[in-house]
Amino acid sequence: MTTRHRATPPALAVTYVDEDFAVFEWAAADPAPRPALTPAEDAVLAAIVRGDSNAAIAAARQTSVRTVANQVAALLRKLGASSRYDLIRRHGADRG
Repeated sequence: MTTRHRATPPALAVTYVDEDFAVFEWAAADPAPRPALTPAEDAVLAAIVRGDSNAAIAAARQTSVRTVANQVAALLRKLGASSRYDLIRRHGADRG
């Protein structure tokens, strides 16, 4: 008995045992790896998850509000989020 595999959509794996019998299994979805963040972006993400405003983050990091806004925009772009809420929803669990 030979086993052969055929390319299928990533969510479904098909194993052919013989010409008349096939086994279909749902493949585990691999989560996309999170893009690398700069230390500043990582700190800003942690502050966003805590619920800090841009002004509070800027004061704590001793930088301008505009710099924090740029870092938030970079986070949204890198992590594929549409809002601060989306950042928290998607990445808050691994931030504590």
